[in-house]
Amino acid sequence: MDGAQGVQGVQDIQGIRGETGSLVSRSECILKHEKLVSLLEEINNRLYRDNGHLSIQTRLDRGDRILGVLCWVTTVAGGAIILAAVAFVIKLIVLHTGAQ
Repeated sequence: MDGAQGVQGVQDIQGIRGETGSLVSRSECILKHEKLVSLLEEINNRLYRDNGHLSIQTRLDRGDRILGVLCWVTTVAGGAIILAAVAFVIKLIVLHTGAQ
């Protein structure tokens, strides 16, 4: 493969050339971009809104976030309880050995 074919391949991958093989103008790129953005917005609305109500995807996402927060709080509280218990046991050992 010579250099010209390599450049042609890179340009095709980058989307510089259209379906006909001719160069795509900036205005054509802008139109295609706007069309893609509107399609993505429509897909997003369908995924996260359903007839004016929250979709199941949004409900699952919220539930997942709440579960994550609850797990974090439980872990922090459990760690604090364990730390307090260990400190209490060490204090008892020190008091017991210091009294003898």
